[in-house]
Amino acid sequence: MNKARDQIEEKYKWDLSVVYASNNAWEEDFLRVEKGLSQILEFKGSLGDACKLEQFLQVYIDHSVTKENLYVYAHVRFFEDTRNATYEEMKGRIELLVSKISAETVFIKKELSSLSEDDINDMIHENARLAGYRFFLQSYARYNPHILSEETETVLAELEIALKKPDDVFSAFHNNNISFGEFEHKGEKIRLSHARYAQLLEVPDRALRQKAFEHYYRPYRQHIDVLANTYAANVLANIKLAKIRNYVSMLEMSLFPDYVPTTVFSNLIEVAKENIDLISEFNALKQEGLGIEELHFYDNYVPLVREVDKKYSYEEAIDLVRTVLEPLGAAYLRKFDSTVSARVIDVFESPGKRAGAFSWGSYASRGLIFLNYTEKFSDVSTFAHEFGHCLHRDYSIENRPYIYYQNPIFLAEIASTFNEVLLSDHMSKIAESIEEKKFFLYHSMKRIEATFYRQTMFANFEKEIHEMAESGKVLIAKSITDVYRKNLETFLGKGMVIDEQLNYEWARIPHFYNAFYVYKYATSLSAAIALAECVISGEKGAVEGYLTFLKAGSHKEPLEILKDAGVDLTGKGAYEVTVHKFRKLLKEYKAL
Repeated sequence: MNKARDQIEEKYKWDLSVVYASNNAWEEDFLRVEKGLSQILEFKGSLGDACKLEQFLQVYIDHSVTKENLYVYAHVRFFEDTRNATYEEMKGRIELLVSKISAETVFIKKELSSLSEDDINDMIHENARLAGYRFFLQSYARYNPHILSEETETVLAELEIALKKPDDVFSAFHNNNISFGEFEHKGEKIRLSHARYAQLLEVPDRALRQKAFEHYYRPYRQHIDVLANTYAANVLANIKLAKIRNYVSMLEMSLFPDYVPTTVFSNLIEVAKENIDLISEFNALKQEGLGIEELHFYDNYVPLVREVDKKYSYEEAIDLVRTVLEPLGAAYLRKFDSTVSARVIDVFESPGKRAGAFSWGSYASRGLIFLNYTEKFSDVSTFAHEFGHCLHRDYSIENRPYIYYQNPIFLAEIASTFNEVLLSDHMSKIAESIEEKKFFLYHSMKRIEATFYRQTMFANFEKEIHEMAESGKVLIAKSITDVYRKNLETFLGKGMVIDEQLNYEWARIPHFYNAFYVYKYATSLSAAIALAECVISGEKGAVEGYLTFLKAGSHKEPLEILKDAGVDLTGKGAYEVTVHKFRKLLKEYKAL
């Protein structure tokens, strides 16, 4: 039984006074941001003037820093205990205020995007204090061909909530209204949930796994027409918006904010397809290890090696991860130590606490870490992952002004995954037995399978579905399912039996409602492995390059930031490093 929050020792709970000293202090800032909107609106129509632009940026940045702090505090307080009505109300209030500010300040995007390169140069020449804003201004200016009239932009801002409704409809069904029913196994009645299903896929009892698999997909199949129409509405809204904004395709529009050319996306897919033989080899390993005649998808998550029967106290996790990160040097370790001692980590589960883990924070405070620690090795890995996010944020805050501190999504998962790669490598090296070593090697291979190959399959499915809609083809349950089936056949490799139930898997993937997001998991893993391999091998300049990456924020294009760290995602090289790592792990595992 989890302890109530007030029964947990203070040292295991974060101290959010680093964000706001009290709720009253939050209320004061809320009023200041609410009133500050009128001050921002006074600059409307004047952002082409060098003097006015500097004044605006000072006001806008101050307002944005405080707004971000308000947003973070209300949300993380609510996540401590989602039953707390006070913080639920605060969360709702700041969300409404942010939405209002967004709708009323569309002129910013319109006016800044209208600045040409010559305009920016002229204003910097006239007012040298604007020089530090050059990339910030250029990042708006590049949107010029895709910005519409102020009236249209305002309408689109107002419609944003409505355009996101397909996601809300799917979430309501997927999280609240879905019913898997129950089935009987060996005299026991079993009722499924998403979490219970994930657990049952790992049990040794194959008949139980199969029953769980078959029952889990029943409601998706039963409601497939509704789910197909919901997803189709999302896709059609995407492609219409891309067309309205003058993009060649939805894919181009999705990649545009990260300065990513579509070749990065296509190279990823090509490398995965070119190396499906590894998945086939991995399938054969699993089939042999499980001693079965046919490998089905419901066999895919059964550990070949039972999890090492070890528990890691939170303090042991801290020491272990600190040891893993020693190659990054004394300065990095000092940041690690100060974060542990600063009480910005919320460690244990408690009733009402949100599930999962994350790292968040604000420019006015620092990185925060949210855990639900239960002493498994997976929790140690999660701790390392979230610490990577946290110090990435803190390095950016320390080295960049507000406008350049936020790490773009394209880069954000790299530092976290980098820590996990170092941890897995370390654990396999210090393993005390062959079985323990095999466990950690298998853990690393499953990560590559799940993140590089599986997420790339999802990305390719999204690409093909959007291309179908863009070409005028109708999206119905059958056509969507047919495309998904072809992707399963391409990416799951030889030796995997694809049962009919799996054809409907697309209907349960929440990420498909945030188009072309999942590919970033695969690119991030590839970049993290490439960086980690250089650090592990002691390559000259590797640590310095990685620390440069952590400090970069968003002061230049993401691909250029990665190049500075020694990783080039414009070609196939980094993806091939991931493939090579997978081959190496397979070979090492088989040799044991």
